[in-house]
Amino acid sequence: MTARKNHILYLCKGMALHIPGRITAYAALMYFVFGTTWLHAQNKAIVSGVVKDSLGQPVADVLIGREGNRQAATYSDSLGRFSCTVEAGKNTDIYFYHPGFISQKRNVLLKPGEELKLLITMRGSASSNLGQVVIKEQGHNLQEVNTLDPKVVKDIPMPSGDFNAILATQPGVVTRSELSSDYSVRGGSYDENLVYVNGIEIYRPQLINQGEEEGLSFINPDMVQSVDFSAGGFEAKYGDKMSSVLDVTYKKPTSFAASASGSLLGGDMHVEGTDASHRFTYIAGIRYKTNQYLLNSLDVQGSYKPRFADAQVYMTYALSDKWELDVLGNYALDEFNFVPQSENTSFGTISQAYNFNVQFLGQELDRFQTITGATSLNYNAGGKLKMQFTVSAYNDNETQNFDILGDYLISALQNNGQVGYAIGQGLYLNHARNDIGGMVYSFQYNSSYAFSRSDNLLWGAEYQRQDFASTTSQWNLVDSAGYSLPYSNSILNLQNVVKANAMLDVDRLEGFAENIWHWQTADTGLFTLTAGVRGNYSDLNHEPVVSPRATLAYKPNWKKDILFRLSSGYYFQPPFYRELIQPDGYLNTSVKDQESIHFVGGADWNFRAWNRPFKFVVEAYYKDLVNVIPYNISDVYINYYPDLTAHGYAEGVDMKINGDFVKGMNSWFSLSVLNAKYKINNANYYLYYNSYGQQILPGVTANTTVADSAKHTAGYIPMPTDQEVTASLFFEDYLPRFPDFKVHLNLIFGAGIPFGPPAKPPYADTLRTPFYQRVDLGFSYLLLGRKGQVKKGFTRYLKTVWVGLEVFNLLQANNVISYNWISDVSGRQYAIPNYLTAREVNITLSVAL
Repeated sequence: MTARKNHILYLCKGMALHIPGRITAYAALMYFVFGTTWLHAQNKAIVSGVVKDSLGQPVADVLIGREGNRQAATYSDSLGRFSCTVEAGKNTDIYFYHPGFISQKRNVLLKPGEELKLLITMRGSASSNLGQVVIKEQGHNLQEVNTLDPKVVKDIPMPSGDFNAILATQPGVVTRSELSSDYSVRGGSYDENLVYVNGIEIYRPQLINQGEEEGLSFINPDMVQSVDFSAGGFEAKYGDKMSSVLDVTYKKPTSFAASASGSLLGGDMHVEGTDASHRFTYIAGIRYKTNQYLLNSLDVQGSYKPRFADAQVYMTYALSDKWELDVLGNYALDEFNFVPQSENTSFGTISQAYNFNVQFLGQELDRFQTITGATSLNYNAGGKLKMQFTVSAYNDNETQNFDILGDYLISALQNNGQVGYAIGQGLYLNHARNDIGGMVYSFQYNSSYAFSRSDNLLWGAEYQRQDFASTTSQWNLVDSAGYSLPYSNSILNLQNVVKANAMLDVDRLEGFAENIWHWQTADTGLFTLTAGVRGNYSDLNHEPVVSPRATLAYKPNWKKDILFRLSSGYYFQPPFYRELIQPDGYLNTSVKDQESIHFVGGADWNFRAWNRPFKFVVEAYYKDLVNVIPYNISDVYINYYPDLTAHGYAEGVDMKINGDFVKGMNSWFSLSVLNAKYKINNANYYLYYNSYGQQILPGVTANTTVADSAKHTAGYIPMPTDQEVTASLFFEDYLPRFPDFKVHLNLIFGAGIPFGPPAKPPYADTLRTPFYQRVDLGFSYLLLGRKGQVKKGFTRYLKTVWVGLEVFNLLQANNVISYNWISDVSGRQYAIPNYLTAREVNITLSVAL
């Protein structure tokens, strides 16, 4: 955690509102935040002039703003001209920002009615942030995209310590495990979320079964400049997934900085800087994580040795004032070694309580290695046309090996909590030797052209090549009371036997075009229409698809600061490797693209309470799931059934309020309601009855001789991520007399999600897990870097030093992530819950240079 002095940048009233054609997400954030609020002051002065580059050519689309009261945005026009109003009689800093140049600042002090003309020269072409200028999220989003503050990530107390912790408290987002960075959005699966870093698509590992095995997500919080997130209804420039988009942009530093932090769960370091000419910038980071300390609180005891590490670098070099070269690289290695010893789990109800005790032999050895590299050539002449050429590659190598023998005993629990009589005994042996290797190559072209200040066109194209190969060998042996299940008096039966080799080569072409229009009504209300179309073709299923998408935003000229949005689009998701794997381990290459139609309506309201800024956002949505692949989830692993298809819907409401509940500290509360169901096409199942007309239930019905059967058509069932209600809170506070002592509270509540006994297809997943509820509390104190503090010796080289204490799962909630199903010899099944981590304490130390 670093101390930072928040200077709020407020923008000036000026020319007609618009959005430049191809600006960075950070510049777009500043526009959206402040572009719809107007200056009202009695004593005014005018600042106008021209912005040029080092060659004397005019620079368009320069964002111009000042510190003071919040104002509307203004940009330089195609001739570099600008004009804005400032308050007279005050020293005012005016900032000039453009992603292709070094930011400039001018201080002015003007008399009432005075007009000052400036000539601003923008130098260099390495993009930079605004130094100490921090933008508060109080503006409007004209697209279905929310801008998040990346600096708050390290303030959120979460065991994962992952960047995706910032998503866990966003409306519409569901996370079920503090050990995993996976998330679902509005009823979608984990694989329906797009993640971009600097325009490069990021991929998830394929073989991870449990959150314990999962390491670091790709995104390094120390390197992040801006974050945009959309929970649905996103525009055509984003790719082909059905649920959400996380668009992250890494920093382009303007000066040297470095940081290091450590805790009981790992550590990280980063360094950033630029050369004297600001033509070359670099930022690099390394991270190490071990959640061994957390895993020791699980019911399954043993020797956990998880080791997760990665290294990243992002560099830019300005070849000229028009051309820039960017390079992004990442290497990640995750190793999970586990030797289980025992498990002791209590489960059931008050009237029927059981104890599950297991003694283990064996071990698990997993290794996941990924390498990502990308190079971009950017053209920006400071005018209407901008272009980007990108080549990227992703390499994935994963191995999963385990042989684990468990000797179990199921006993009834007495009223005093003591273990009573045994009701089931047996053993199971789980075996796996799985490998997967893959490469994804991509060649991209993206461009934009500003026809005018209110008419901007974006377009792009991409060729992608996917090569994957896998070997799967896994099976389970279950023995109950000396009989292997399913029982046979002649052979030894194994369960869930998968032995397969598979290879996949796919070529894909995709492209998009979209336009952004702005216009004002007679009463000076503002309309913004973003409309576009996206298309893709794959030689896997030879299915060309076209995806139209549009968003209409309206900002009425009301006293209240409110904006309305309507979005709709047709979204296709071409099958990736994971979606093609059948339960038998082989690939189904005849799978068609998944399809959904989004309808989203919402509103933003900026208001003030207690003389502090607040923002309330509400969205209602309906997703028509035209064609989806049925699946179920075990822990974090998704089992797809690509030989089946389904249709359904997801509907709900998301709400969020954020603002300064404590002065100067940003907090928020989110609430979501969801209803997601699907129906498997042409799906039937049978119920069996004995001679007494009783339905045969294994382990329950005494007479199990089948005398009759009845065929039923499967109806709508809850989707695996149908969490009906979720609520989350992130709250920050400080001690009034000791403002350098801060408190961070993170609260997450979620209703149960569907589950059921193992079945194919998953017709029986209609039971519900218990509520997910979690409270994490963090404390931080600024040891070095306080106002007026004298630094001596080596501390003169340190900017800040923070020390922290975190309490995870403060309320000691027993959250369930999945179930193991154990059958006795009569066929009766018991659902053994797998609980997540218990209460733990973590100590952190962070240093910034």
